[in-house]
Amino acid sequence: MLDADEIIRVLNLKPLPLEGGFYHETFRSPLVVTEEALPIEYEGNRNASTAIYFLLTPGEHSAMHILPSDEVFHFYVGDPVEMLRLYPDGSGDVSVMGVDLASGQRPQLVVPGGVWQGCRLAEGGRLALLGCTVAPGFDFRDFHVATPVEMLDLIDEYEAQAWLTRQLGPSTTP
Repeated sequence: MLDADEIIRVLNLKPLPLEGGFYHETFRSPLVVTEEALPIEYEGNRNASTAIYFLLTPGEHSAMHILPSDEVFHFYVGDPVEMLRLYPDGSGDVSVMGVDLASGQRPQLVVPGGVWQGCRLAEGGRLALLGCTVAPGFDFRDFHVATPVEMLDLIDEYEAQAWLTRQLGPSTTP
């Protein structure tokens, strides 16, 4: 298996601002959904769907963030990834993406729109290459990383998941 630097080079990955990790957009649907056809959370038109590669390394994590669009994560290769989801109803869960199905890992996870999320490599992991498909398609206008105040609110509101929420603060990469 290639190391992280080789994967970054081969897939032309770049740092993902604010969230952390490395990414490269691989698909943007030419089909456009008009603003009038979208829920009120969206300003402007959106492509119907987008897809990216997303790489996590030990020094990176996906900071707590929220989007109005649904996201489907796909595990490709590497070590397990812990995904935190905090739902609007006050519940939350931690799922593990990976290929060890017998231990409960899953190669695909869904994050519905309007759910706070973040992820990191499981303890001792070297790298994980994921994919993420977003519908309606990703647009940075929709992307919101938790502010320090919002992080404190999430830690207070979701006490059962506070141990992981604390570790998924915003990236220092602008």
